[in-house]
Amino acid sequence: MPTPASGARFHDEHDRDRGWASRVVKRAMTFGRLTVLDVTASDPALLVFLRGLDRTPLFVEEAGEGGAHYRFAWASGYDNGVTVRVQGNLEGA
Repeated sequence: MPTPASGARFHDEHDRDRGWASRVVKRAMTFGRLTVLDVTASDPALLVFLRGLDRTPLFVEEAGEGGAHYRFAWASGYDNGVTVRVQGNLEGA
């Protein structure tokens, strides 16, 4: 069962702000230590960045007080219909 959707900000391995996604859904654990996020965004630069991830460090900060933070040791991204699927291993996991 996926977690409820929320918006999030994305940062690259150099802590540069790469953009805002209006909807991020964390998918249920399905395969080992892999964390999977489905990202919906209208920012073309963010979408290009996410699709280009190839075992790259990534930091995701969900909006709002108490929003989740995901620090990926590595993440990869690819098109998944109307979303971009980001998957990878979290640091320390």
